[in-house]
Amino acid sequence: MSATAQKNLKFSVGGELGAVTGNLAKIYSVAIGGTGQLEYMIDKDLTLTANSGIIGLSGKNVPGSSSLKYKSTGIIPLLAGIKYYFMPNLYGSGQLGTSIFTKSGGGSTFTYIPGIGYKISEKLDALLKYSGYSSNGGTFGIRLGYFLK
Repeated sequence: MSATAQKNLKFSVGGELGAVTGNLAKIYSVAIGGTGQLEYMIDKDLTLTANSGIIGLSGKNVPGSSSLKYKSTGIIPLLAGIKYYFMPNLYGSGQLGTSIFTKSGGGSTFTYIPGIGYKISEKLDALLKYSGYSSNGGTFGIRLGYFLK
């Protein structure tokens, strides 16, 4: 890999926290997990991204029962997208791909993630985003990323 390509390549690890929305909110309440994101800077304003990790969805109590809960599940996102910087530290983000539900028989779903982010420092990044899962609903939350390189 050339020195320029290495300079333009970054990797972050991030913690994710969100509230579950739509049909998913009937069974799950909170989304929490971690992701890794690879970024390749095309120019000073445009970056390509690839993202994956695991997000856990916490099961809610079954209606009418104080002791029974729905079983929690995990989601493995496989995403590609872009970041476009409107100002030096403020950017819009968009990612598309698929997400795999870890629960038996959970399958996979088309995933779209629009968001707006802020580069706090060279090492820290915050993204406010909506993760949509086809017609199942999604999560509204935040990713706080730390750049390793």
